[in-house]
Amino acid sequence: MWLRFLLVLILLLFLVSCNQEPPTTGTDQTFATACDDANEGTRIAVEGYLRLPDSFSGDQSVVLRLYETDAFDGVPIGVTVPIGSEANQMEDVPISYSDDDLQVHLNDGQTAGYGTPVKVSGRVYYPLVDQDFVCGLENVLVER
Repeated sequence: MWLRFLLVLILLLFLVSCNQEPPTTGTDQTFATACDDANEGTRIAVEGYLRLPDSFSGDQSVVLRLYETDAFDGVPIGVTVPIGSEANQMEDVPISYSDDDLQVHLNDGQTAGYGTPVKVSGRVYYPLVDQDFVCGLENVLVER
């Protein structure tokens, strides 16, 4: 019985890990239309400036904030980025970090930091709990 349970669990984990398709370029959207209801579940691309959140926990991923301008004002878009050193991932930051610690690996292998304009493609989702952003992007591709 335990063996059957273990095999089912392994199969489920395998299926979940295979479900993540490689990130692709989305359809260009303006910042103002990115969070429209019609975009839910679709891949869009938005230009802006990434910033670290005020705080986060965990060591697998972080939800960065994408702002329309380098003034970092207005309501941002959430951008879920894995932590790591591969393309479309963010380098880990120290426990006590500042905006200058932000280093995102672009799809082409270069890096972008705080204040660098980027184009982020991802699948639109709406957070289940209140956040400082209306919608977010997941399975992201980050370009200059």
